[in-house]
Amino acid sequence: MNAIAIDCQGIKKSYGTVEDRVDALKSTDLEIYKGQLTLLVGPSGSGKTTLISIIATILTPDAGKLRLLDQKIEGMTEIEKAHFRSKNIGIVFQSLFLIPTLTIAENVALPSIVGGVKEKEALEKAKHLLDKVHLAHRAHVSPTHLSKGQQQKVAIARAMINDAPIMICDEPTSSLDHVSGFEIMKFLKELANNSTKAVVVVTHDPRILAYADRIISMSDGEVVPGDPKHD
Repeated sequence: MNAIAIDCQGIKKSYGTVEDRVDALKSTDLEIYKGQLTLLVGPSGSGKTTLISIIATILTPDAGKLRLLDQKIEGMTEIEKAHFRSKNIGIVFQSLFLIPTLTIAENVALPSIVGGVKEKEALEKAKHLLDKVHLAHRAHVSPTHLSKGQQQKVAIARAMINDAPIMICDEPTSSLDHVSGFEIMKFLKELANNSTKAVVVVTHDPRILAYADRIISMSDGEVVPGDPKHD
């Protein structure tokens, strides 16, 4: 059994007042392992986004315990969580948030530069990561000159710049054709299986289920047991 990267115990989250409270996440127990590509699936409103936001330390749960890489998260200040996140969690947002006035190499290097790494060193590493996603030859261009699939690769490379042991990708194939989508998933699977990284992908895309080492299905704010590759 692979080592545990993410350990959720009784995690809950609700929104609204007492009168109109919505339980976005009911008591959730979940373990996610290093060296695996885990897919988190389920319909809109099932709690997937709330769960990954909590795992990413962006959102604070109302109750429960969260351990990431054997570190206790509850009790951390927002500054401590931000520092932990910058070192340990790579996030690929659905909207990507690439900066059009920067080259793609500068986009990839940015989190490292913000973290205190010298610009020259960060850019050299960025170009190395772009080479891994077959975009080194376009390192000097703006992301606006790339296809959607290429932009997705840039966002993944940016999430890798700090060697984060946890990577979270939100709908990475939702707007891609099947060839680009499969290429992205093949890369993410190899990234997980050839390292000790825990890669979590949130998806509605049934085409990519075969790439999963494990599938976690959610419905109505809860993890549903008994799905394929669910253990």
